[in-house]
Amino acid sequence: MPPRPGDTVELEVSTLAYGGHGVARLDDFVVFVRGAVPGDRVLARVTKRKRAHAEARTLEILSPSPQRVAPRCRHAHECGGCEWQSLAYGTQLQYKQQQVVDSLQRIAHLGDYRLEPILGMGDPWRYRNKMEFSFGTGDHGRLELGLHKRGSWSEIVDIADCLLASGRMNRARLAVAAACRDLGLQPYSRRDGGGLLRHLVVREGRASGDLLLNLFVSARFAEEAELARRVTAEAGCSSFALTVNETPADAAVGDGPHALTGPTHLRESIAGVDLRVPAAAFLQTNSAVCETLYATALRFASPDPTRPSVDLYCGIGSLSLPLARRSREVHAVEIQEEAIAAARVNADLNRVDNASFYAGDVRPLLRFPPHPVLDAGRTDGGDRPAVVVADPPRAGLARKALQRAAALGADRFVYVSCNPTTLAGDAAGLAELDYRLTAVAPVDMFPHTHHVETVALFERG
Repeated sequence: MPPRPGDTVELEVSTLAYGGHGVARLDDFVVFVRGAVPGDRVLARVTKRKRAHAEARTLEILSPSPQRVAPRCRHAHECGGCEWQSLAYGTQLQYKQQQVVDSLQRIAHLGDYRLEPILGMGDPWRYRNKMEFSFGTGDHGRLELGLHKRGSWSEIVDIADCLLASGRMNRARLAVAAACRDLGLQPYSRRDGGGLLRHLVVREGRASGDLLLNLFVSARFAEEAELARRVTAEAGCSSFALTVNETPADAAVGDGPHALTGPTHLRESIAGVDLRVPAAAFLQTNSAVCETLYATALRFASPDPTRPSVDLYCGIGSLSLPLARRSREVHAVEIQEEAIAAARVNADLNRVDNASFYAGDVRPLLRFPPHPVLDAGRTDGGDRPAVVVADPPRAGLARKALQRAAALGADRFVYVSCNPTTLAGDAAGLAELDYRLTAVAPVDMFPHTHHVETVALFERG
């Protein structure tokens, strides 16, 4: 009989599922086990059962796996930030690569391609250039500023030192928490809408040393200037800004940023280009591995200096600009107007004059004929792009966007993915559109988590 919720079962964990849970079997029934790694024998409690599988939570490790290591972070068992700290780093890399291969095989039925060894980090700690912390109330009503407890959106772990963030970023968080306590500022409550403090986003320019703090609040408040003064003096940040979120949504969004000290952007350098990164703009959160990711994407792209290239979901132009230096011209598309404005600033900053940026959804912008992207101001007679590069959101490309991107007729299609399952789905779609998967390179952008980036090369015909 399949286990029922509440049952306690003994399980042998054999592998890892995408998402980070261990996989075990009771006879032929699959159980996904939170808190277990391959090779563990555990006592677990079943929390949920569906028709084809169950979910369980580890209660006790009866026999630890030889692949298990002691977590380096004291909060690893309660914090939801990096769930794979109990797994040796080399083993993490092996499972991430295997999950990319398994997704392509299971979903797209693809296996005839060149697989490059996963690219990891020599030192997989303190790699994040962006951290989002949340405010809460702890014991005796004490204000806390930390990360969400694993599996909870209401409880906060008041961490002593996050080992994914730099020492400067951790000191800035502690300075904000201390100053807010001294000034009597209270956390926002979703229950009754009272309170002020919601989130703190800390961003660091690893090349420049810039440190930008963006405090998310429910309303403007009288102590703003004093808070900024205290935090700047203690943490040495280059910028302190406020963003106002008046909605019940528990997310770092809102009206802003409103500068209290310094500019509302930071400076970074990646892949040979200097970037101004607005406070709310997307940039890969691991600057060191982003260099590796972009170098791989550019190698796969093999742009032709006599032909155009296309960059879809271009963000602030961080990959468009090095691509432009290797192409006759680049046409780049991004739905967020603020990101496109930043991309144009970055093009001017780097004296790149052969990159054109278009704000809008990929699907309508790639509708043709006429072609609103590639036909804009072109005098070359309409030659095909040498390469299309796409770095879509986690959900991948919509079917129409994929079809229209393929219809550009580029020789090569380079797909940068943060989700192996959506990569596999789009790989199957590209195969139907006459693009053959020829090379795959996994990249470990997020050590100690289940996430993996992948660069895939598709060639036409």
